[in-house]
Amino acid sequence: MRKQIKAKTEKNNKIILFISIFIFSFLLNFVWESLHGSTLYKDHNMLAIDYVKMVSYVSFMDGLLIILIYLIISICLKNINWIKKNNMFNYASFFLIGLIIAVIIEILNVYIYNRWSYNSNMITLFGIGISPLFQLAITGIISLLLIRNLKFFN
Repeated sequence: MRKQIKAKTEKNNKIILFISIFIFSFLLNFVWESLHGSTLYKDHNMLAIDYVKMVSYVSFMDGLLIILIYLIISICLKNINWIKKNNMFNYASFFLIGLIIAVIIEILNVYIYNRWSYNSNMITLFGIGISPLFQLAITGIISLLLIRNLKFFN
């Protein structure tokens, strides 16, 4: 009976972990997108409701990508609870994967599919905007650090 309760508790904790990662990631990315979208990209002059819909969608996708990065590292480490330990290599790996995904997204959407473009305010590094380059990695790590300090996770 105790094993069943423990297994159910562990399963519930994993569900809460992933929901928490998504919620924190979504909220942080929503703020990030809201702050930089209208000032650093061309053609972002739209009605407020359309802008909120767009920012909500991309923040949702960013939340899913952050969960994906977390899962990739969890699979490599064979440990879903790796954020409990303060291992800088794991966080550096998360940051690097976030950068790689951001580079791919930006190259595809700016240069191949022409879905968006930067205005003159966007600082670029090798043709990729600094803000979107670091966004996924930074918001993901901040989310994980916040979650690590939640009571259910300790």
